[in-house]
Amino acid sequence: MQLHEMWRQSYRNYPYCRHLSEPELKQRFRDVFLNFLRLTPKAQIGLPDMDAEGAKWMELWTHVLEEMAHRYGPFPNGMTRDILHDVPIPDFVGELGRKCAHVLASRGLSPNQAFIKFGKPAHMTALIEQGAIRVQSASYYGDAAHNGAVKDDELSLSLSLRMTRDDILKVVRNPQDVPDGIADQRLDVSYRSERDYWLYCVTNSIEPRLFVDFEATACVIIKDRSAFSRRLKLATTGGLSGAKFDEGNALYIDPLLPSSGQINIPFSKHFRYAYQREFRFVWWPGERVEKLSHVDLKIGPLGDIAELVLL
Repeated sequence: MQLHEMWRQSYRNYPYCRHLSEPELKQRFRDVFLNFLRLTPKAQIGLPDMDAEGAKWMELWTHVLEEMAHRYGPFPNGMTRDILHDVPIPDFVGELGRKCAHVLASRGLSPNQAFIKFGKPAHMTALIEQGAIRVQSASYYGDAAHNGAVKDDELSLSLSLRMTRDDILKVVRNPQDVPDGIADQRLDVSYRSERDYWLYCVTNSIEPRLFVDFEATACVIIKDRSAFSRRLKLATTGGLSGAKFDEGNALYIDPLLPSSGQINIPFSKHFRYAYQREFRFVWWPGERVEKLSHVDLKIGPLGDIAELVLL
């Protein structure tokens, strides 16, 4: 049996997308599709390597196609234009894509070797020359004015699970009252932060497509990650006095297939953003505030540990 046939059979055994509405299935199609797109150093659209991570996305993609075939019939049935064009797709092979395609590859970086911050030239120049950093509130990212790569609800995360009778029996107190032959049920769960918090994000990724996703024409490559973390933490003992500090990689949650019911909101993101490979610095305020304002910090020049790249 070929690999794609195994993936299809696996999905038929547990069709975890079956409860999704048509708009929800289309959104999942888009989320998975955009995660395995790559911008090659030759400014061409490519697919991920078939390593463990690449295989994971191809399997999820196969599952989505299998669910669409179940609902609409053989491919390309169900492939309406709005699946990929209802929300604009970043123009990876446009002018910005051509400019940035080779920039990170030419520096010989490996994933997780450096922090990278993408942005406008003025902001990135201020970052490397002065260590000028704007720490935003989590609520800031929910603004509808942001593009698709930035806009997210950083205060909550929702899961949607398809539960079989066996699944239900594991969680109820009265299993004897669960009828035989009960249909699969949909369970929607929402996790929400009790308060707003401050957040500063960088990436561990060296994918050139991030220039396009963030509409950035500059970046700062932070080569000494530990030194940057220390300087940022030290600076915030004054600027964010009384706040509890934490840092770490973002954990990307598949809302249909969560690996755990333990969701730490500040470090958890919907899996549609997994390609961004975020590293996060988080500050919890000492008092509960409904909506925080940004905080501007200066941690000092970064020229000794970082490099400025202007397109």
